[in-house]
Amino acid sequence: MSRLRPRDGALTPALLLGINFLVCAGGLVYVLYRFGVPAAALLAREPEPRLLVAFGVAVAAAYAGYALRWRIVLGGVGTCPSLRRLTTYRAAGHSLSSLLPSAKLGGEPLRVSLLVRASVPASSAIASVVVDRTLEMVGSAPFALCYAALLLRRGVPELEGALVTVGTGVGALAVGVVLAVRRLRKRSGLVTAAARATGLDRLRVVRGRMDVLARAEDDASRLVRQPRRLARALAVGVGVNLVVLAEYRLLLAAFGLPHDPLAVVAAVFATGAAHSLPVPAAVGALEGAEMWVFGMLGYAPATGLAVGLAVRLRELVWVVPGLLYLAGRGWNRAADRVGSPHERRGEVAA
Repeated sequence: MSRLRPRDGALTPALLLGINFLVCAGGLVYVLYRFGVPAAALLAREPEPRLLVAFGVAVAAAYAGYALRWRIVLGGVGTCPSLRRLTTYRAAGHSLSSLLPSAKLGGEPLRVSLLVRASVPASSAIASVVVDRTLEMVGSAPFALCYAALLLRRGVPELEGALVTVGTGVGALAVGVVLAVRRLRKRSGLVTAAARATGLDRLRVVRGRMDVLARAEDDASRLVRQPRRLARALAVGVGVNLVVLAEYRLLLAAFGLPHDPLAVVAAVFATGAAHSLPVPAAVGALEGAEMWVFGMLGYAPATGLAVGLAVRLRELVWVVPGLLYLAGRGWNRAADRVGSPHERRGEVAA
């Protein structure tokens, strides 16, 4: 057991995340103290109800689009759950990903688990989530590159380094996808090959799951041999990215905040940058990123903070449905364990 404990003085991931959270939360308290009153005055204007309704419709459409892309992928491995069910699973996964600073990967194991509990084979669940996540990254990468290039061109020279970083990441992603597809087409394996090469397959916990991973790689190989299906799923994802742009514009316009195309791009880019940091729920990081980017565009700090608070509202709208689903699921499971009064009376009589 002592070998599993962290070394004395070492920062565990949980401790590091806790420190980051406290530091960023402290920064948020400071900016709220400095600029909170004028930012609240900007948000205190009566929002346009029609724009808020349209924003809600856009959020629902984006969720349905993500679920539809996932459903298209699942169809390639011979299973096709209902769109409603996949939408709830996608909402739950997104909620966990938003709360955990794990580069949006925190909710992927949850999605696999929910599919398996819905009687989908584990191999198919793993393959579908991995391919769906890969399509999401492939579809979003060009948008991030365009956002950084547009902001750099329109007067934010500080983003030159970010453009290089994003461009390098996009290139690395493209190379990785190409190599992975080639290996899958040749049935050379990915995870199983790495486990064998490093000797991890000798560990009992890994050896007992090698067959599931191998079947998941077979399912992924089936998917890469269906380019039309993957292209259709990728097109749906690109459409969702466009819907997200509409979301931001509707939300900012509803509160009378800057909502021209450059402002919308700035808000989206700052949100993505904030969520790439190891801060739970991007608390403080989101508001700070919006203030910085909008400050570079010439807006007052209060305007940037108001945009950050409006985007935080969007985050809540996206997170709450998944949390409610998970809470309801946990409540139902607890009720099942307790049992009905009739069942308990039968047990007592027995």
